[in-house]
Amino acid sequence: MRRLGHISNVDSLVDSAPAHIRREVKAVLQALDKAIAAVQPAKLLHDKITVRGEVFRVGGRRLNLDKFDEVVLLGAGKAALGMAKAILELLGRRIKRGVIVVPYGSNVKMLDCVEVLEAGHPIPDTNGVKAAQHIIELAESCKENTLAVFLLSGGASALIPLPADGVSLEDKIEITNLLMKSGANIHELNTVRKHISAIKGGQLAKALSRSRVVSLILSDVVGDDIATIGSGPTAPDVTTYTDALQILERRGIIDKTPSSILTRLRRGASGEIPETPKPSDNIFKHVTNIVIGGNFDACRAAASFMRRSGYRSMIVSSHLEGEAREVGRAFSSVALSVERYGVPLKRPCAFVIGGETTVSVRGDGVGGRNQELVLAAVEKLADTRKAVLASLGTDGIDGPTDAAGAICSSNTLRQALEAGLNADDYLRHNDSYNFFKKVGGLILTGRTGTNVGDVAILCVGD
Repeated sequence: MRRLGHISNVDSLVDSAPAHIRREVKAVLQALDKAIAAVQPAKLLHDKITVRGEVFRVGGRRLNLDKFDEVVLLGAGKAALGMAKAILELLGRRIKRGVIVVPYGSNVKMLDCVEVLEAGHPIPDTNGVKAAQHIIELAESCKENTLAVFLLSGGASALIPLPADGVSLEDKIEITNLLMKSGANIHELNTVRKHISAIKGGQLAKALSRSRVVSLILSDVVGDDIATIGSGPTAPDVTTYTDALQILERRGIIDKTPSSILTRLRRGASGEIPETPKPSDNIFKHVTNIVIGGNFDACRAAASFMRRSGYRSMIVSSHLEGEAREVGRAFSSVALSVERYGVPLKRPCAFVIGGETTVSVRGDGVGGRNQELVLAAVEKLADTRKAVLASLGTDGIDGPTDAAGAICSSNTLRQALEAGLNADDYLRHNDSYNFFKKVGGLILTGRTGTNVGDVAILCVGD
């Protein structure tokens, strides 16, 4: 298979498409590849940071490096390795020590003087707990003359799971699974996580309270809320224990919640346990949190490529949320409007949306939110002549599968029927992965080294 940038199975996806729509399939896959390339951490950091002499500039801030005796590098997330390499290129020997935490598979133990620790994702493990403890210990050793640079990207919540007193790692895993299966969004998930953690919700900033802190953040969260990305280790937390309890109640899982977590949240809500650090806390006077990139950057790159390829293009939203299957049905209906009425754009055209949907798991199948979004569009796209819809996770991982997402076209339903497959049955069982594995349409990238949420493209040919 020929690899197109990050997508490894381009040829098979294009070759299996009907001849009259191959141009659209190829353009959409190329656009998704451009989206991933645009949010590679090294590119973003080199675009946003300059170091001239002893002056470090980022996000409109200016720091004189000669005021610090040392620079310490900390980090966690799916993009932490690429971010660390870029910062080491920019700051070089000024960095004296550090540690970053990444998912298994990096096969790197050291970057110069920076330790690289591997931990479990999406399921946290004991290596993640040890790594988080190491980060806290290193943070607490930083002094007034230390500049601490913290690199944060999506995945950090799972990679540095430091349970609060009285809460076990197993309990944290259980509540995370309960929340995800209930359809909780990332804001709800991280509100609960922050209140059962000893590092999230501004608590790393507390450990770094004696030093100057610059956090460089690659956002995988809709709206780029720094308090939600990675559960905000260096950001003030406006949520409360009461908020966390209300989320468990609203999602209908409070009776299934481990007793240790319920006890902690209730003690916190009654004032027996201190709250997470709030915006008024003095510890944040010496902390600067800067978002270096996010979903909009990926959407803009995709739309620009489609425009250069001859398609009228627009970004519909980079703030997408909601049930994946409902989004898929709604988004695909735009193709019908385009073909029948020429609105909101005339053919040939493309629409880009980004964000992060959720899946309320009711079946026993295998899949991810991007695959489910595309599967839900299969039937509606069958009423079009020349439409393609694809959606992928920019990290290359969609649910517990080896696929980044999926692609379908006006012809997919016919192919499924010829193979004896009922798309609705697969959707009902949340089995999108096996549907696209049989009919064709899985997009394969492997880990991309970045993570800014999801990007979907709907293309309507002429």
